[in-house]
Amino acid sequence: MSNNLIQSKISPSIKAFVICIALSLLGYSMNKLFIEDKNQIQIATPVQIKVLKFEDRQDGGVTVIDATTNQIIDVIQGEAGFIRGILRTVARERRIRGLGKEDPVNLMSFNDGRLVLLDPLTNTQIELESFGSNNVESFKVFLKHSNS
Repeated sequence: MSNNLIQSKISPSIKAFVICIALSLLGYSMNKLFIEDKNQIQIATPVQIKVLKFEDRQDGGVTVIDATTNQIIDVIQGEAGFIRGILRTVARERRIRGLGKEDPVNLMSFNDGRLVLLDPLTNTQIELESFGSNNVESFKVFLKHSNS
């Protein structure tokens, strides 16, 4: 009888152990899958890259310059709240790290529709499409200017 008592006490422990191992393996597998997907997104090659500098103007506007040709692409006047908000994010990250604000950033377009602003100094990536299509359009216009 004592043998059956030991087996009944061990059996739930073994079951719990097996369940824990199974859940751990399942969790590891799911994590591995999602990490690989995330790495593939980060490795994806952009179809278009525009290297941009943004300079404040005396009149309160912002000049958008193609850093590879040093040509003015656009002058942003008025509110332009989304663009200014994104630029403040980049400036804040640089200020935290003691970096200057004059270096360019990369605006990258991917074939899956993603538009990403990358600050190569801080490695800050801002996925612009997550802010909605109207806000994405405010940055897409900078890609339409040719590098000639």
